[in-house]
Amino acid sequence: MKSPRSSTTAFDTASLQAHEKLSRDGDHWTVTASAGNTRRLGLGLVPALDKAISVIEFINWQRPENTTLANISTALDITKSHCHSILKTLQEHGWLRFDESAKTYALHPGLLGSVSKLLGIPSIEIIRTEVSSLVSRIRFPCVLSQPMPDETFMLIDKFHDPLRIEVSLPIGFRYPKDASVQMRALLAWAPKAKVDTWFETWKPTQYTAATPMTKQTVLNELEQTRVRGYARSKGEFTDGLMAVALPVFNKNGEVEFIINCSAPLEMMGVVEAELSAAMVSTVRDIHLQTLARVPPGFPA
Repeated sequence: MKSPRSSTTAFDTASLQAHEKLSRDGDHWTVTASAGNTRRLGLGLVPALDKAISVIEFINWQRPENTTLANISTALDITKSHCHSILKTLQEHGWLRFDESAKTYALHPGLLGSVSKLLGIPSIEIIRTEVSSLVSRIRFPCVLSQPMPDETFMLIDKFHDPLRIEVSLPIGFRYPKDASVQMRALLAWAPKAKVDTWFETWKPTQYTAATPMTKQTVLNELEQTRVRGYARSKGEFTDGLMAVALPVFNKNGEVEFIINCSAPLEMMGVVEAELSAAMVSTVRDIHLQTLARVPPGFPA
C-alpha cells in the first residue's frame, strides 16, 4: 500500500475494510487478516520515531520473506538510506535481527526485554489465567484487545484451540473504532457524553451486508447490549463470524480491556446462552480479583 504520509491521527480506514476473513478446511476454522492492515498514516509528531514504529509494525505483520530492506522501504515510503539507518539502529538495540543469507529482518526477543514491565502487570496475569480457563471450558477462541487513544482496538493476546478454531491475527492487529462487538462492549455502559463524542468522528463503513450504517441503528444495538448483558455481533464485521464480548473495567471504572469470543455463526448460535453466561462469570471473577469498579447495571 502506498498511501501518502500525512499529519492525521486516524487509521487508514480504507485499508482496514479487508480486516478479517473466516475460512474453513474440513472441521478446522481459521480467522485471518490481510498483511498490512495495521498500516497507519503518519502521526506528525516525531518523524523519525514515527517511522521506526511503522517499521516494527510492518515487520510484525509480514511473512518473513517479505521483510527485505527494499520491501520495507517501498511499503512505508521511506528512502532506502533512511530505512537502512532505522533498521540498523533497531538491530543495535536488540529489537530486530538480520538474516544475512535471506537479507530479511525479523523481530528479536530483545524487544520484550524493553517492555518487560508490561508483562508483569498483575491484572494482565489475572486476565490471562481466567480467559485461558474459560477457553478450555467452552472450546471457542477468545482474544483480548485494548482500546487505544486513536479509538481503535489493539489485539494484545489470543487464546484458542488450534485443532478446532484458530485465530491467526497477529498480536498488534488493530480493529477499527467501529468493529461491531468491541465498539458495543466499550460504549454500552459508557456515559452519554462519551457516546456522543464517539459519534462525532464516526464514518460508517460497510464491512458486510449486515453492518449497521445509521446512528440510530447503532444506538439501538447499544441499548440491546445493556438489556442482554453482553455485546454481540452476528456477521456484521466479518462474514460468517459471530462474536460475543464483554469489557473489563479498571479501578477507575474505565474500560481497560475487552474480551471477545468468536466462532462461525452456525456453531456460536447453538451455544450463545451457555457461552455468554460463562463469559459473564469469568469477567466477574476478574473484577473481584482486580478490585475493579463497574458501572451501574453491568452484569459482571
